[in-house]
Amino acid sequence: MNGVARRDLLLGLLAAPLPSLASGQALARRLAACYAGQPPLGYVTALIWSARRRLSGGALPPDSRQALQGLTPDMPPTDWPARAGWAAFAEAARHDGDAVARERALLALRTALVDTADGPRVAGLRPWTDDLFMPALLFDRALPLLPRDEQPRAAEALGASLAQLAARLQRPGGLFGHADDAPVAWGRGNGFAALGLAVALAGPLSAVSRWAAPLRERLHRLLEALLPLQCGDGLWRQVLDVPDIPGELTVTAMALATLSTVRAQGWLPAARVDDALARGWAAVLDRIDADGGFRDVCASTPAGPTLAFYRERPIVQGRDDRAAAMVLHAALAASGP
Repeated sequence: MNGVARRDLLLGLLAAPLPSLASGQALARRLAACYAGQPPLGYVTALIWSARRRLSGGALPPDSRQALQGLTPDMPPTDWPARAGWAAFAEAARHDGDAVARERALLALRTALVDTADGPRVAGLRPWTDDLFMPALLFDRALPLLPRDEQPRAAEALGASLAQLAARLQRPGGLFGHADDAPVAWGRGNGFAALGLAVALAGPLSAVSRWAAPLRERLHRLLEALLPLQCGDGLWRQVLDVPDIPGELTVTAMALATLSTVRAQGWLPAARVDDALARGWAAVLDRIDADGGFRDVCASTPAGPTLAFYRERPIVQGRDDRAAAMVLHAALAASGP
């Protein structure tokens, strides 16, 4: 993004507490032109395709549509970052009337459900914050495809599983440790927790009062801890609560998407989040170049046992599909439904 374009977008963002529909979609269109989303199918590609579909009015652009139609999986993967990508099949079913995609989306959802002595649960979740987001994405897109009599069981499984996982990982102060054996408040890990809870609460759990209230309280506690930790330049850090660690782009984009959602839902007042949104967007725009390259993006990160592990993670400077997916999602969340 050249200097003039960045300046114009930045002025649009700062002229109001939230990006306007025009400025949010302008940023998204610039990135969607640079990132088409490619197999293997996972949550990153599904988010890129979802954004491109929304920007084109519901129809997936030809290059992405061909890539999706070229996929011929028989069974969904067992790991959730990959299984979450089958949300793309749910969107193809809902928007394109694709019967094959519908069957794949329902297969991904149904095979993720197990019955336990305590009721239905989501199978295969790791005790990582990442897996607060992955099932929320799939259930948000695919649960409406289920027959009505199957939907309560699926919603109960999602709510109970997210509540159980959040209880394991959320600290007393509100932030989340990355995993059971990784008690560090990794930035993107907290982004996964925040965005997963927001997506679930605004969508598949919106009418499930048994889980909506306690999960909304966990999200509120996380955001109350997160907001004061925003850096002076508008970013949130690679490790949120360690002052000498630099800021990171994806956690910032995920925080912006979450704050836009809670603002729109009325879960936090605008006065509580608007300044953070404006400063965060200024920081994000400053880290996107004319070719869709990014600065300050943490590479793919497994759970690590020490602070040093997260401090030393590689930082991507340049094109990155994960960063594109998260910024696209944030820009469209900010620009309205």
